[in-house]
Amino acid sequence: MSAVLHVPAALATKKGAGYLAEQAGDQTVVLTNHGKSTAVVMSPENFDELQRALREAANRLISGVTDLVAEGATFRSVEDARQRLHVDR
Repeated sequence: MSAVLHVPAALATKKGAGYLAEQAGDQTVVLTNHGKSTAVVMSPENFDELQRALREAANRLISGVTDLVAEGATFRSVEDARQRLHVDR
């Protein structure tokens, strides 16, 4: 994933959509309002990569849960499930 640039929404409004698109080509742009994140702008390539990674993670999770259910595994806590599925926080 690319670097992150935080830009106040007021500045983004002044500079325009072209500025945001240009910045998002090199890095992920996080728009802020009073210091809080309000929106994210990223290149289509980074967005596609993020979607691919999320699909892959979801598929691994579903596969792991399916295996555990087939084995009749029981869980005592969310932490127990994380450990058995080898999932980090």
